[in-house]
Amino acid sequence: MLIRDIDAAKQLIEMQLRDIENIRTKAPYGLEYTFWEDFTAKIIDRIFGNDSSQRHGFEQAGRGGCFSVFESYSEHQRREDFNEILNCKKEYLENLIKELENHRAGTAGVHTSEADRHEWNYEDILRSSEASPLDRAIAQILSRIKNPGLFKEAQSNLLDLRDELYKPSPSWASLKKHLIWLIELGKEEFFSILPFVVLYVRKIMK
Repeated sequence: MLIRDIDAAKQLIEMQLRDIENIRTKAPYGLEYTFWEDFTAKIIDRIFGNDSSQRHGFEQAGRGGCFSVFESYSEHQRREDFNEILNCKKEYLENLIKELENHRAGTAGVHTSEADRHEWNYEDILRSSEASPLDRAIAQILSRIKNPGLFKEAQSNLLDLRDELYKPSPSWASLKKHLIWLIELGKEEFFSILPFVVLYVRKIMK
């Protein structure tokens, strides 16, 4: 699992669950559904890693007996099958939440200690297939910094920002301080981290 904050992961999945009833009212397999399915899959990637069994399970949920995407099917049959797929997707996401809750005991409340930071090596992160997308983005930034003093400052700011995002209720004031530092470092670096801040935006306490 890539996201260590179980509450944050649950909130992201619950956000998608809440959208299902609205998706039911839209055209079967239309743009709204496609966007919702793609975005949910990306969230699962952020939580469990790219190409995870959870991602494949979500994509296949409900596909077994539903083939009414073809134009020759009646609108009634398409709607029935569409609702059945949504029911399967909903059940699958609810089971993912249960999986996260079962995982909580070993991961909840874990944040980076000073010892962990001392061992945090961007080269190891870049080589690891299990590194989180956020850690990988941080490692890519650090790999381009040659000045030792700037490297130390950058690592401190970036890991502080990461740990703030992992909190159940991140402080916007704290995040803003690190983001201002980051944009002064460079626009490319800032925009490589910004998507992760957006991912957690619903958690941020102003």
